[in-house]
Amino acid sequence: MKKFMYAPLSLGMAFSLLFGLSGLPSNGHAAGNDLLLNPEIISGSTDRTDSGSAVLNLGDNLITNPGFEDNLASWTNWGNTAAVTSPSFAGAKSARIASGEGGAGQIISGIPSGKTYVLSGHGSVSASTDTAIVGVDCLDANNNVLAKNTLRFNQTLYEFKSTAFTTVPGTAKLQVYIYKNADSGANAFLDDLSLKARSGVQAINKDVKAMWVWQETTSALQDSAERSTLFQFAQDKGVNVLLLYINKTHLTTNNTQLKQFISQAHAQGIRVEAVSGEKEWGLTDNHSIGLERITDVITFNGSAASSEKFDGVHQDIEVYLNKEKWESNKTDVMKQALAYIDKATALMSGTGMTYAQDIPRWYDGPEYTVTYNGVDKGFYKHLIDRLDWVGLMDYTDRYSDGQWQAVRDAQSEIDYAAQVGKKITVGLETIDPVTAGGDSITFYEEGLDDLDRALAAIKAHYDGNAGFGGVAVHSYGKQKGNAYYSLPVKADNHY
Repeated sequence: MKKFMYAPLSLGMAFSLLFGLSGLPSNGHAAGNDLLLNPEIISGSTDRTDSGSAVLNLGDNLITNPGFEDNLASWTNWGNTAAVTSPSFAGAKSARIASGEGGAGQIISGIPSGKTYVLSGHGSVSASTDTAIVGVDCLDANNNVLAKNTLRFNQTLYEFKSTAFTTVPGTAKLQVYIYKNADSGANAFLDDLSLKARSGVQAINKDVKAMWVWQETTSALQDSAERSTLFQFAQDKGVNVLLLYINKTHLTTNNTQLKQFISQAHAQGIRVEAVSGEKEWGLTDNHSIGLERITDVITFNGSAASSEKFDGVHQDIEVYLNKEKWESNKTDVMKQALAYIDKATALMSGTGMTYAQDIPRWYDGPEYTVTYNGVDKGFYKHLIDRLDWVGLMDYTDRYSDGQWQAVRDAQSEIDYAAQVGKKITVGLETIDPVTAGGDSITFYEEGLDDLDRALAAIKAHYDGNAGFGGVAVHSYGKQKGNAYYSLPVKADNHY
């Protein structure tokens, strides 16, 4: 697709094009999603196609100079906008929209109607009373605005947001822009923007944001309002992978509702994996129980249309919780757990689904080395070798020496995953301290601000590491009101 810049406009003319003839709405912000069709939240690009399901495939970034490394080259400055070196999210520069109304934009031509695109970016403001906006408009051949889509940022530290939209009939161009109105006179900062064409659902890669859903599965299947609440929360938080707890009732009695749920998630670009697991399943005497659950999911997928199928099986089998056996002979328990994975991956072969498990952050300790099938190496390495991807339970809220401990603790797992062509998704905890087992494990007391800071730090640190498979949050927790859904915006901070 050919990109071109329109002739420089005055600030007033630019905003007239941006917001249409009606101008700004009465609240002073750009009209948000009132004209948007098919809003969907996803993120990222794919570098992995081994799942056999509808994988999210994104094309090239259509935005020229998306990180403002070349100052405002290819952007038309509508006023009060400049490239600055601080604060930037990625690279050396970002765009700053200074006090007062301002913005910049560029137009991309050759855009068809009925095609889905993904807009994403990072933004922040110097005062939370202001809002920074990244937007994209569907334009006709005469630059008339047909539909709008926006990302809005009102946090003082960079946050990532992403939305998908489908171009409406008559679309010939897309106008991408950054914008801030006068508000309280603060600055807005935007960086690392992306606009890409897409098809399919989220793959496991660096742009994943996953969320576990446990008790709420039943209500989300049986109650349309609860389902809408879950999907809206996922949209608001940029969640693009749902790790959905599944039992036999969900797969049988709730079969129709489950298919509808998965289809609805896929329409929004959200990957859905079937979660199950008990600590005993990793022990030889109980292998058949866990394998039966996998078989149930395979059977379900066999009766489902392509849009209704699970994208993966995700099992939470924490064998170290078999405390008596673990403490008496952890080497034997580790071997039993690895044997289970070998059986599970053999069963999963050819299903078109990925197979993943969760592991704690401390499995990389030297005391967890085991010889299995004649190979002596760390338990975590054996696990990563066998699984399609791994959810790392990097459950700590500690911050010291200018870095989150969760960033440091994921290094060895992600580095090894890069060596063997696998992915590690780094998970943080949000459930209440009593349930979690201690207040240093969870962000429940720190709140959303610190959680978002830690997630952003993990993404920034591992962005260029081939073993990084994004981030995850445990867990939705709406039913009990003790986790992510109910997390306060800000509480006690560690720094």
